[in-house]
Order: sequence, then structure tokens, then C-alpha cells
Amino acid sequence: MKTLQLFPHRFKKMGWFIFIPSLIMGILTLSGVIRKVEISVPVFFNNGLSFTGEDVGFFKTTTIDLFPNLFGILIIIGGILVGFSKEQTEDEYISSLRLRSVFWSLIVSYTLILLLFVTVFGSVFFTMMIIIMFLPLVLYVFRFNYLLLKK
Repeated sequence: MKTLQLFPHRFKKMGWFIFIPSLIMGILTLSGVIRKVEISVPVFFNNGLSFTGEDVGFFKTTTIDLFPNLFGILIIIGGILVGFSKEQTEDEYISSLRLRSVFWSLIVSYTLILLLFVTVFGSVFFTMMIIIMFLPLVLYVFRFNYLLLKK
């Protein structure tokens, strides 16, 4: 059986250092505790959905809210480093825990998505879908590490 190509173990500590603060700051940003900071950035394509009279098309600039984007990027980077770094002893049991954790996180995430499709509509639905975009990775990281600590 082929083994997974994982990051070296030393990346895990750096991943936690990025992941946890970014997750907390992301939640604070979504709850409105952190003030909005908008910046203008070059983008590959702007479809003009921000309703600010910006140019529509390829290779334009647009105004974005800095913190949700920054924390989203950092959550993904930190989560990948934590979730896909080797353990001190990487054996078949750890691989089994990884697989079960991924499976569990996907089942939970898609169950929540199914519930949202039948219960929530409008802009709240769109906001929830953005949050759920991070859910499989976040659930995997926490579930895998919980199972590791429990063993």
C-alpha cells in the first residue's frame, strides 16, 4: 500500500501557530467585533457584484474587506500544515485515524449543507456556505487530533 505524502513533522507546530489564532480572529471578524478594513487589490476577474461602480472584466482592481480574506487564507494554510504533517511515529493506525477523521468530517459537513438547503435561504444561506467552505478542514483537524489524544 502506498503511503501518503505528508509534510515533515516540524510543520505541525507552525501550523498550530497559524491555525488557532486565525480561526479565532476569523470568528471575531464574522461576528463584527473587528472593524472592517477595505483595500483595493488587483484581481484576475471582477464581475462587479460589489455594486461600487467598479470596472467589470479581466485584470481589474476591486475593493475587498481585508480581514475575512486574510484570516480565510491563514486558516487554510494553518489547517493544511496541521492536518497533513507527519506525526512523530507515522504508522498504519495513524493512517487509519486520518481516514476515519476525513470521512467523519465530510459526513458532518454535508449533513449540515443538506440541512441548510432545506432550512435557510437568502443572504444568510450565502454567508453560511462561505463558512461551510472551511468546515471539512477544521473538523478534520480537530477530530484527528482528538482521536490522537484519546488513544
